[in-house]
This record gives sequence, structure tokens and C-alpha cells, in this order.
Amino acid sequence: MPSRARRMFSRAALVAAPLAALTLCPLTATTATAASVSTWDKVAQCESSGNWSYYNASRPYYGGLQFLKSTWDAFGGKQYAEYPHQATKEQQIRIGEKVLATQGEGAWPTCGPAAGLGSDHAEPYPDEPSAPQSKMAHLTPVGDLTGDGVPDMIAVEAASGDLYRYSGPNFTGGTSRVKLGYGWNGMSDIVGVGDLTGDGVADIVAVDASNGNLYRYSGPNYNGGTKVQIGTNWDSMTKIAAVGDLTGDGKPDLIAVEKATGDLYRYSGPSYGGSSRVKIGTGWNAMSDIVGVGDLTGDGVADIIAVDAANGNLYRYSGPNYNGGTKVQIGTNWDAMTHLAGVGDVTGDKVPDLLATEIATGNLYRYSGPSFAGGASRVQVGTNW
Repeated sequence: MPSRARRMFSRAALVAAPLAALTLCPLTATTATAASVSTWDKVAQCESSGNWSYYNASRPYYGGLQFLKSTWDAFGGKQYAEYPHQATKEQQIRIGEKVLATQGEGAWPTCGPAAGLGSDHAEPYPDEPSAPQSKMAHLTPVGDLTGDGVPDMIAVEAASGDLYRYSGPNFTGGTSRVKLGYGWNGMSDIVGVGDLTGDGVADIVAVDASNGNLYRYSGPNYNGGTKVQIGTNWDSMTKIAAVGDLTGDGKPDLIAVEKATGDLYRYSGPSYGGSSRVKIGTGWNAMSDIVGVGDLTGDGVADIIAVDAANGNLYRYSGPNYNGGTKVQIGTNWDAMTHLAGVGDVTGDKVPDLLATEIATGNLYRYSGPSFAGGASRVQVGTNW
């Protein structure tokens, strides 16, 4: 337990001098480029009492080094984890090294100089750990595109921005995947919403990161020629998830979390206009992942699952309002996984299944519903995701 003086010092660092908005501090003439692990430990001790998993829903700073999410993303942190506190100590230090090389110890105005960050030039991890050769993003279930009766999935190759279709039930890559398009790394969210146009083929919606516009793309190829703008200002929302028809009008609905408030909203299809949105919850910015998975409880209404960023627990919430009173814990250690995707029934047992990528290995696993238990019951279906 830190002393009262230490707690006050840490609080000052967290509030008055949070890490690293990109314009926080100018470069100095003698910017440091590296520091030893022991020095980074001192920075973390000052910033977060040495808690590399630090998370507080009321603060926008994460992990041992108290990164802003925008800084984490800008310096490549998402190659390791969606949020800093979900990454390992080594991974957080590696991103800290990049910030240090660019901004100097002043990126941590109080804790950097106090720890001697600018005068320690040791290389903390000389050898970059090997990473999967191919890294995929935006794993998006889209139903059966190939006519074989098994759900398929699309995903974006992070290195190239190319969009690929993967066929269920194993979603294997290599020669079996099919390239559908390119330039998709410009999208901040891609969500499969079902058939919006009445042609019998699942459509997707996607948010353009450059302007915040929401576009609809028609399947099965989702090429640019089919895109139709259906909304604006969707860059103010995050954790967008498809949840099926909640309102009884026969059209799929969306839920999404407002970044500024953490409030959860329901948007009615097929246009998902702002005037149709209904607030259905608060405090949802505490969740690192929210996924629509279909009906798990047998009540005929789609459920969702969500990962609590503070403890890594997996919870099930019952529709149509997904309020806290319905939440049931169904798993632990889900902060070790990313890119959760509810793919429907791929095992033939009439219960929805789930895909997720293990952060440490890049392996893709299938989890069977309704409990999505890990351990021996999960099945590895891919590598280099």
C-alpha cells in the first residue's frame, strides 16, 4: 500500500499531467530514445503505483504508464491489445519507448524526470518478439454468403487493408480465403447487420474513420460500388454491435456506446438515423468488447456478451434493453482475447457460437454457446489472426 504522500503524488501525476496527448509537449533538443526496464518500473510506480493493469472507468488513462487511448493507437499499441491495460508490461514499455523517442521524458512531466527517464539510454528489450505474419482486424460475421448453409465471415488484413471472405465452419485462410476488396483499413468499425435491402443477402455497415460517416455495403462482395451513406457523426460512437430485430419491425437494429458519456443506445434499421436512437443504458465505456450473439436464453430475443475491462470477466446481458440487472457472469480471463465475433451456429447444435483471437499467440478459437467456456472445450480454428 503506497503512503499517503505517494498517493497524493500519483494523483497529481494522473490529473495534472496525464500522459501523452500527441501535442502535449514539444520535442526537446536532447530527446531520449530508450530506457531500462527498471527505469520504466519507476515511471509506472509514480504514475499508477506500479499497476500495469490499471483501469478506472472515470479516467481516460490506462495501464502502468497511463496512456491516453489516442496515444496508444497512434503509436501502434493496437498491435498488442485494444487498450493499454490489456497489454503486457513488456508491450506497454515498447509503446512507451516509441513515445519517449518522439516526445522525450516530458511526455510524463512529473514522473519521467523523477524516474530519470531522460538520462537512462539502455535498450529494455533488444529483440522484438516474433508476431504472427498476418494480422486480421474487423472480424465480421455475415451469415451464409456461399450457399453451403454455414455462416461465413469477412475480415480486414491489417497490413494491406484488403477485405477477405472466410468460409465456416473453420474460417481457414490460405488458398481458401477469397479477396473481396481493398482500402478497408480506413474503416474504424465494420458490422454485419443482415439483409437491409431485401435481396436475401446479408449487408454490412461501416464507419469511415476519416469523416465519421456511416455507409451501407451490399453483399456478397461488399465492393465500393454498392456503398450508400446512411449516417454522419458515427465517429462519436464505439463498440457498435448488431443485435437483430429488437423492435418487431422486421429490420435489424444496432447498439453502440457514446464515447463521451459511456451511454448505450439502440438504433433502428434500416437507416440507423440519430432520430431513431433510444438510450438503454449507462456506464458501458467500462466494457472493452460488446458482441451480439443471438438468443442464448430461449426467450426469442437477441442477447449480447461483453468483456469488463477492469477484471476481464465475460458477462451475458439479456435483450431488449441489456440493463445491468440481467447480467450474468459466464467467463473469466477474457482480457486475453480480442476481436470477439458472434458467428451464429457453426457446429449444428442450434446454439450460437463465438470466435475470438488470443492476443498473445494470434490464434483464432471457436467457443460453443451458450456458455462460451474456454479451456479444453474451445477449439483452435486458425493461426496468424
